[in-house]
Amino acid sequence: MLESQINKLFSLPELKFTNKRNLTNHIIQFDAYKLSEFEVCPKCATKATKIHDHVFVHIKDVPIRDKIVYLRIRKRRFRCQNCNSVFREPVPGIRKGFRSTQRFRSHIRWCASNFTDLKRVTEKLKCSSWLVYKAFYEQLSLEAKKMNYEWPKTIGIDEHSFVRNTKTHYKEFATVFVDFNNNRVREVTLGRSFDDLINSRAFDIQGPENVKNVVIDMSSTYKKFVKKQFPNALITSDKFHVVKLFNHAVNKIRIEIMKHPVFEKSKTSPMRRLYLTRDDRLSFSQRSIVKHINGLFPELEEIYKFKERMLSIYNIRGFKRAKKALTKLTDEMAHSGRKAVQSLRRTLVKWRVEILNYFKSGITNAKTEGYNRKAKLIQRKAYGYRNFENYRLRLLYDCR
Repeated sequence: MLESQINKLFSLPELKFTNKRNLTNHIIQFDAYKLSEFEVCPKCATKATKIHDHVFVHIKDVPIRDKIVYLRIRKRRFRCQNCNSVFREPVPGIRKGFRSTQRFRSHIRWCASNFTDLKRVTEKLKCSSWLVYKAFYEQLSLEAKKMNYEWPKTIGIDEHSFVRNTKTHYKEFATVFVDFNNNRVREVTLGRSFDDLINSRAFDIQGPENVKNVVIDMSSTYKKFVKKQFPNALITSDKFHVVKLFNHAVNKIRIEIMKHPVFEKSKTSPMRRLYLTRDDRLSFSQRSIVKHINGLFPELEEIYKFKERMLSIYNIRGFKRAKKALTKLTDEMAHSGRKAVQSLRRTLVKWRVEILNYFKSGITNAKTEGYNRKAKLIQRKAYGYRNFENYRLRLLYDCR
């Protein structure tokens, strides 16, 4: 009865458990040996039945009720009659040369994913920090291999800061490719330049012809990469970044206006919140304040009106209507003599096709931005990463 319960507990059918001993109050040891009539020589693949001698190995397994578990396995050493080599019999669930079961290493992955840091895992499982570190990222690598599938129909591309280079003191960036169809991060690459993307793992993923929609910010590098890697994709510029261009221009002029003597007595001005909020979401009194300030500063009034016009375009239904409205907006901006307006107009004309593609696909990069936020939380949770490969595996696993 005890033997059947132990076999059911450990799920190692090729092992026969003979004894259980409590070495201490916190350590349990199970004795076992393997049942097999023969083994296959790893060198010449010949059946071997002649036993050379026996050895005992101690394998660490998953804890039971916070008690450390060791398996004391008696292994046979076979001598091959064909090539005369001596080898140990393998045990399923325990890799050659390892002193812990695959189940224990998988348990390390679970603990490391749910605990605050790897030090707590070391204290919980009573093992070395080296084993926790190695087993954790080894298991993450195995999980990442399960995601080896072709490109989906819709993806989003964006970047976030990774680490500051100690030599150049510049920030390094990581580019994420988000699978919109399966709601996961498909790949992460170091860098955001065209050469970095071409030489990354993302370029080696099969099925680029499957991609029909790609959402990016207003980056010429990403646009160039998408055209080369995904020839059948419809490139959509994220509307948040389009509106952000106008907000940045408005905010830049607002900061200069705050130096005017009219606002000297105002220590905390609500102008920033008023000018970044949509006009139709302001109250009557707030709208009156904005109108009064615009009357005093014509340059601010002009860019603010163009910003509201761009926001109203995104409320239009239908590609043809939106195309007509965008054309009318850029034509009116062409008559302006201000450099800020002309700069905005050149950007809109350059990205005209990608901006209007939003009215065909109707998708934004909000999901990608959400995963970027999660990536920053992962960096803080681990107190920063220096090894990008470890960071990539952690991000793929947590955003799978």
